[in-house]
Amino acid sequence: MKYIESSLNDTLRGIRLFAHKYVMRVSASLVFFASSFISVAIMARYVGEAYGMMMWGMAFVAILNNALDLGFYSANIKKISEGKDLNKCVSTYLAISIAVSTITVCLVLVSFLAIGLLGDSLPTEFWAVAAVFVGYFILNNMNLVVRGTFTGRMEGGKESIILTTEYLVRSAILIILAVLGTSAVVLSLGYVIGSACALLVALTLFRPLKVKLTRPAFFKEYSTFIVPLAVPMVLFAIIAYLDRMMIGVFYDELEVAFYAAAMGIVYAFVTIGVVMNGLLLSHMSKLDAKEKKDEARNTLWAAQKYLAVLMLPATVFLFIFGNETSVALFSDGFAASGPIMSVLALYIFLAVLAGLFSQVLLSMNRTVRYGRVATVHAIATILLFLILIPGSLFGSMAAGTGAALSLVLGNLLFVLLLIASIRRIGAPGIYPRLFIHVAAALVLAGLLYLVKIYLEPSGLISLALLSLVSITVYVIVLAAVKEISKKDVHFIRDAMSPKNLYEDLMDEIKNER
Repeated sequence: MKYIESSLNDTLRGIRLFAHKYVMRVSASLVFFASSFISVAIMARYVGEAYGMMMWGMAFVAILNNALDLGFYSANIKKISEGKDLNKCVSTYLAISIAVSTITVCLVLVSFLAIGLLGDSLPTEFWAVAAVFVGYFILNNMNLVVRGTFTGRMEGGKESIILTTEYLVRSAILIILAVLGTSAVVLSLGYVIGSACALLVALTLFRPLKVKLTRPAFFKEYSTFIVPLAVPMVLFAIIAYLDRMMIGVFYDELEVAFYAAAMGIVYAFVTIGVVMNGLLLSHMSKLDAKEKKDEARNTLWAAQKYLAVLMLPATVFLFIFGNETSVALFSDGFAASGPIMSVLALYIFLAVLAGLFSQVLLSMNRTVRYGRVATVHAIATILLFLILIPGSLFGSMAAGTGAALSLVLGNLLFVLLLIASIRRIGAPGIYPRLFIHVAAALVLAGLLYLVKIYLEPSGLISLALLSLVSITVYVIVLAAVKEISKKDVHFIRDAMSPKNLYEDLMDEIKNER
């Protein structure tokens, strides 16, 4: 079997182009990464309970809104990448987004009335926050119409500009409001303003495409694609926010804040990996249509290899130093986030792998097979939430730690099921030398554990320096077994070249077809 190093030359041009698009998206993710670190740390220090209430209210609206998508976003990306009529694709997905936004508003109102009639009550502030986030998700749904178009057209640079705008504006406002000590409702406005600014930028970049709105003629095609995905997509939307909702219901907003703070840092790492998903779906859909199986395999293996280099050191570091990182970032008052962060760290690379393998099945139109696997994963994760989060069922485990463990076990099951499904259909699957990366990660874990015992590092600067040392050690181990070579260095340097990225971005902006 040929490994990625011996086969890169056959399809180097296609993989390089894909890498450039990914790096542009990662650039936006790094902005999210940095801004999340700063904003979450400041909110935890200044408005911990308000931050928890904001995340609780957001989770409620997000479950309703995201569940209604049913997989239409992925269907839109796939159809655009296949070269379908852009006017009809945009018009179809815009109509769907408007419908989703309308139903979300109705469901929130119905939920408010139903809970009131049943005699139960949630804090007034919770409903006020939920109302703010209804506005945020309406704006975000419109943003997704533009971003999905750019993703389908492999225009990662334009999408990066939109995301960077939202991240910077949102984080700046959240930081200012947190320092001022505002309420959860006012704090939530940071999301709305950030999304509104991103939408203005998105429409500006979208205008040169000269898309003409028509009758949404592809609704039948989109529906055919999403039918096997509808149930798992609804369940996925529930999984994504059910943890915070349940913690808020069974405990309080401060417990939500402990969990959300740890998740905020971990998800910043996850985002760097999962931004690959949309690009990979678009790229592999094109390759599948042209029956370029070798290039599809090489692209998938390259993605796993280089994402392992990015993600595994972070996974190991946060697993070993979760407590120290939480205290350094959030203060002693958020020490309870430490164990949660350590467990959630194991979720990072599992989530990335699950995302990559999912795109393989979707790009090959194996939606029925994917739907079955995803449904099993989703149901298993929800059952784990129900068992591990409520104190009455598992009192010896903290709420956040139980939620984190549920995500880890659920995603481990998901990855194993995806690998088995991919093997059954003979599709490109797991990178053959990935075990070397896992072994290097275990070596790094052993070394960091010794450092933790004998040196007891603490403080943000010490941990930052130690994280850089960790990455260096990891790369040295890989180089020693010839898993990383000069060819990889040249490939990464080419992919990250500012000149190449600038030229690609200019090509996107000039491309008005």
